Amino acid sequence: MKVKFTKMHGNGNDFILIDEFSGIVIEEERKSEFVKAVCNRYFGVGADGALFVQKSEVADARFRYFNADGSEAEMCGNGIRCFSRYVVEEGYAESPLNVETLAGTLELEVFQDEEGWWVSVDMGEPKFGRDGIPAEENVWGKVFEVGDRKFEVYAVNTGVPHAVIFVEDLDFDIIPYAREIRYNELFPEGINVNFAEVLDGRRIRIRTYERGVEDETLSCGTGSCAVAVVAHRLGISEKSVEIITRGGKLKIDVGDRVFMTGGASRVADGHINTGELRYDLP
Repeated sequence: MKVKFTKMHGNGNDFILIDEFSGIVIEEERKSEFVKAVCNRYFGVGADGALFVQKSEVADARFRYFNADGSEAEMCGNGIRCFSRYVVEEGYAESPLNVETLAGTLELEVFQDEEGWWVSVDMGEPKFGRDGIPAEENVWGKVFEVGDRKFEVYAVNTGVPHAVIFVEDLDFDIIPYAREIRYNELFPEGINVNFAEVLDGRRIRIRTYERGVEDETLSCGTGSCAVAVVAHRLGISEKSVEIITRGGKLKIDVGDRVFMTGGASRVADGHINTGELRYDLP
């Protein structure tokens, strides 16, 4: 079977988008195995995750996001920007639009200028309590000893759970340290891990390890929001901050709610030969 797809990315965080607005294309019981196969960078198209565009009874469209390992997540900041551009570009909704997600209904504004497509997202209210993250105990400034280093960890949920760690220098291999924290027993559903270097009150560099991808990604929208929220709460950044990821920049505005603005790129449209995908890979 041939399945239409669109390849998109937000600052290098890339996705396979499947349009199910007019009807289901990949059966529900097959979505996980399909995502794992199509996201494989050697035997599939290759991506950090997959987006499904569906009709919604409560909003303009329904957002479904699956990590590359086949697990479904509540939200993806870079993914929902790509999703929203696609929905507007295809004429399914006009900007501003409301999108149903597992993290709630979000409002987004899509616009275009000479530099490309941009999307501003109301990411909602961050959650700090242990139940909202979730975590087995309060994790706010808790010291984790990982290998030869100690880190102060701040946990927050900005759509999905994130651990935020401030360091003086980001030029080190974050993966072994991030994995230890990501799988720590304090986080029953796992956690994304962000290392952040504050350049000044308006600019922060970050690197993010994402659960489900189980690797560092070039950019993470919810992670960028998490870093901005924690930095502002600690008094080390202003309300409006530029987050510099390895794949590009995001503008985050922090208040009672968090707003994120960033690009959304559409790089390819084509067909997947589903019979040629490898479904036997771990």
